[in-house]
Amino acid sequence: MRRASLWNAAVALTGAAALAFAWSPTMAQAAPSPQAAPTPAAASHSVRHACAQDTRPGIMSCLALVRTDTEVQPNAITPNALPSGLGPSDLQDAYNLPSATAGGGQTVAIVDAMDDPNAESDLATYRSTFGLPPCTTANGCFRKVNQNGATSPLPASDTGWAGEISLDVDMVSAV
Repeated sequence: MRRASLWNAAVALTGAAALAFAWSPTMAQAAPSPQAAPTPAAASHSVRHACAQDTRPGIMSCLALVRTDTEVQPNAITPNALPSGLGPSDLQDAYNLPSATAGGGQTVAIVDAMDDPNAESDLATYRSTFGLPPCTTANGCFRKVNQNGATSPLPASDTGWAGEISLDVDMVSAV
């Protein structure tokens, strides 16, 4: 099996810090099985996998978990409030990364399976929420391509993988 055939889509962010995540068949073989010990998040909260799980060697795997023990109270939403959790500055501090401007001119490729048709608009929401400048196709910061490097045809969309893609794009963009 050709290596490129294992990947379906990639997103490139230009101007982001030089940080990349790569997938390899070896990593897929080491992916936890559904019977594996729970992660710290899974141990203390009710969670579900965001994507379908496939533990066959050489097959991509999504490790994103979604908490299922939380619910939004009807009157608990505060307009213009930052979400709880870690933000871009927390990620930069955690990894002792240089300032956000230090990645100027760098391109980071994020390789994920399937397609998230809302990746660019989700990224716009994330960046706007945290006061980061836009990262769009129009300004040359965002580019989505298929496994051959072309903008079309893109693979089929998948809601589970879309969650993983959005997390990946937002976090790389944040740092």
